[in-house]
Amino acid sequence: MNTNFNGALKAWQQLLSTEQITLNESDLLAAATATFATNASVLAVLYPERSQLKACLQIAREFKQPVYTVSSGKNWGYGSQVPVESNSVIINLNRLKTIASYDKKHGVVSVEAGVTQAELAEFLKRQGDLHWMDCTGSSASCSVVGNTLERGFGHTVYGEHVKHVCGIEVMLANGQIIRTGLHRFNDAKAAGVYQAGLGPALDGLFFQSNLGVVLSITLWLMPKPECFLAFYVTSPNDELEKLVEALTSLKREGYLTSLPHIANTCRVLPGLQQYPADATDIKEYPLSKARLSGLRKHWQLGQWHVSGALYGKRAQVKLAKAALKAQFRKFNNIQLNFVSDGLLNAIEKYQWLLSVLLRRDMARVLAVLKPVHLMMKGQPSDTFLSSAYWRMPTLPKSGYALDTDGVGLMWCAVVAPADGEHARCIEQIVQQVLMPLGFDAGITFTLLSERCLDAVISISFNRNSDDGIAWDSRAETCRKQLYQTLLQAGYYPYRIDISMMSFMAKHSAQEYEQLLQHLKQVFDADNVLSPGRYIVSK
Repeated sequence: MNTNFNGALKAWQQLLSTEQITLNESDLLAAATATFATNASVLAVLYPERSQLKACLQIAREFKQPVYTVSSGKNWGYGSQVPVESNSVIINLNRLKTIASYDKKHGVVSVEAGVTQAELAEFLKRQGDLHWMDCTGSSASCSVVGNTLERGFGHTVYGEHVKHVCGIEVMLANGQIIRTGLHRFNDAKAAGVYQAGLGPALDGLFFQSNLGVVLSITLWLMPKPECFLAFYVTSPNDELEKLVEALTSLKREGYLTSLPHIANTCRVLPGLQQYPADATDIKEYPLSKARLSGLRKHWQLGQWHVSGALYGKRAQVKLAKAALKAQFRKFNNIQLNFVSDGLLNAIEKYQWLLSVLLRRDMARVLAVLKPVHLMMKGQPSDTFLSSAYWRMPTLPKSGYALDTDGVGLMWCAVVAPADGEHARCIEQIVQQVLMPLGFDAGITFTLLSERCLDAVISISFNRNSDDGIAWDSRAETCRKQLYQTLLQAGYYPYRIDISMMSFMAKHSAQEYEQLLQHLKQVFDADNVLSPGRYIVSK
């Protein structure tokens, strides 16, 4: 502990109750633990009420004690709640739980930083189920605000979250609160429906930054459609380019308004089972082509799998369904399946019979299919967290605690033009880098728009493995090589983990970095708010 911290701690202890401050060594060690190796230490974790936050920041400034604010601390694969720099204090905002200003006619709502996906989804149901939120495949207990500030995305028509934010409420380092857009005017009728506001727009300064503490966001919600129809495409052949081009064409023509996901076998398998061992219980890393082929046959998987949904009036969905059928007739042996709510209920009811007829473990398939179906209707779930345990011996008996369970997971997410050739280039780089280092080349492409696709690459391992391999070190090597290779090919990330902040700053234009540092000096001269997070100090 340093003298700055000791003085700050005494002041915080006078402000907050005992249960609002975590100082226990084992709890602090857990707070400094992520799904990959980290070096930053945590001195304390604070859980202030909204009314106490200004004073917490004033104390941090007075004693020049760095603090990192988190919404839920579940930024798994990107650093969880671990600070970028050591000797820091975490301020957890999960007590900020207000959901307010719900406009049922226009589908607008304001949510505070501590509101989880599950809480917003349940709120909307209680309010009449008129609107759906767009949720991610992460935990139901993850923060809506936290994911949005990281420019996260989901699956529905409102899948690119940042595009549906209409104003944010931010507390600056000095405790001052500003509201962006038209919210800065107390009586502006269009505050929740017009994004630009008046004059320079400040909203973008607070996404992926350390210039302030976002207390709440005003969010646009998706109107509950008259008709919903999920679709799934299984491609037995390696036709990635054709899949991307087909889906992009459908988006450009307006038939496909959601964000379809295209996953390879190594991304689908972890949702169905644990990493397989051979006859002598010795695991091979990565899975051989023969083993992968056998698992693909066992689960009746293809090489690429597309999930998406159609939303709108019945006539719109019918038209879009016909367009999908026409587009995928051009493929060889493609499987295109549409699943309505009624069909899903029938599959669930007769799963025992289908298991016999299809020679397939339908119970396990349903365990994945149903949560995906519901997720595309704005209902979050913890089910998908099981895939993070791919390299672990077993799944936990109760609850998922990725950081302390020893789960090894790094996400690398880059963006590219929505073009089949770019998707193939990224896929080849992933294969070339991950496999020689013993990692399965798991990758999911998402069409963020008719112009841009995102590639999310998983580096998955077991941090507690007893096989004699230093997986933490190997994962760090893999991540660095992957970034270097992708950057050389012109593919840059849309989101990075805490260990890559300085690395990416070195690849940025010097003038841009200098401007960011100048803004940091203006907003937070003492550099106490999340130092090094996206805006790297000199």
